Amino acid sequence: MSIKLAIADDHLLIISSLKNTVQAAGYIEVCGTYTSGDALIKGLKHSEPDILLLDYHLPDQNGAQLARYVTYHYPKIKILALTGFDKPGLATEMMESGCMGYLLKSTANTDMIMDAINRIYDGHLYMDKSIQEKYASTIRRKAAEENVRPKLTNRELEVLQGIAAELSSQEIAEKLYISKRTVDNHRNSLMIKSGAKNTVGLIKFAIELKLV
Repeated sequence: MSIKLAIADDHLLIISSLKNTVQAAGYIEVCGTYTSGDALIKGLKHSEPDILLLDYHLPDQNGAQLARYVTYHYPKIKILALTGFDKPGLATEMMESGCMGYLLKSTANTDMIMDAINRIYDGHLYMDKSIQEKYASTIRRKAAEENVRPKLTNRELEVLQGIAAELSSQEIAEKLYISKRTVDNHRNSLMIKSGAKNTVGLIKFAIELKLV
């Protein structure tokens, strides 16, 4: 197995550290490093990686904008967000913009970074456990305080309806004219918000919301 990886971060020290970390595995080739969104966009025209390690704050564009651009123009690239910001809303924004993973610089170690890269390369979603737990607890606490169910976006409701109709992620994507990756990201968000552990749990959640 050989994985081509690009890194977009405005700190050269972090780029150097990440580059040394992943290349030590022996099967990852760093094919590009970028310190700005503009440099990333230009670089992708000449070298397309399998995975992009993307920081949220770059000097000219934010990570969500770049994730949407990359997902649209280079749908085969899988994006792993690696940022110093642990706000649950930011994680949601990045995942809904097309990222397949979200890691925090403050908690990510070598094993976590490599695990995230390998899982995302294999097509799985990956979220830092600390931000996932914080996100889930924040959503449920607000729901309990307001005595209402977690608020879902219109797109999440559409995806949930598709899941309840026993459609596959690919079928839902074709029906809604979005990518399968985006559907999977919404599915992950739905599981966090609802507390469901699997598809059966999501279907039960859809029934509770009277979507079926």
